[in-house]
Amino acid sequence: MSENSASPFALGRRSKQRLKKAHPDLAAVVALALQRSCVDFTVLETLRTEKRQRHLIRQGQSWTKNSRHLGKVPKNSPELGPIAHAVDLGAWVDGTVNWDWEHYFIIANAIKIASEELKVRIKWGGSWAYLDRYDTPEQGFKAYIARKKAEGEEPKCDGFHFELCWEEYPV
Repeated sequence: MSENSASPFALGRRSKQRLKKAHPDLAAVVALALQRSCVDFTVLETLRTEKRQRHLIRQGQSWTKNSRHLGKVPKNSPELGPIAHAVDLGAWVDGTVNWDWEHYFIIANAIKIASEELKVRIKWGGSWAYLDRYDTPEQGFKAYIARKKAEGEEPKCDGFHFELCWEEYPV
């Protein structure tokens, strides 16, 4: 989709509500990315409780106790209070969330474009690298898989997860 064409997609009420619990810079990237994407998406989750995080770890759906989803006060903007520094997005296809990777490469590319426009560094869970590190999200994904295999480890890809840069957005 060209930058100048009008996107047929708009954030829904629930997505907007969820983004209110995220850092405003992350929310701005998500909103702009939807205008740059040729795949519609919904905001699945931003702010998460420690109880939910522990549950997700037990279920094997998360791997860290230090998730960027947990509400933390940004050091650079303490007036915001405890907010999420991560978002999970779901590809919205034919009225439901679709988990096919092809959609998440497109969404990640839209996030990459929006983050570059807004000058906000974003790490993507599909490669666990910053989106500006590779020309395309697919390159980052393939590099991550190859690196994990070379290290003898199982890759833990989370293609619907996007988070702010730790160094630029400390908590």
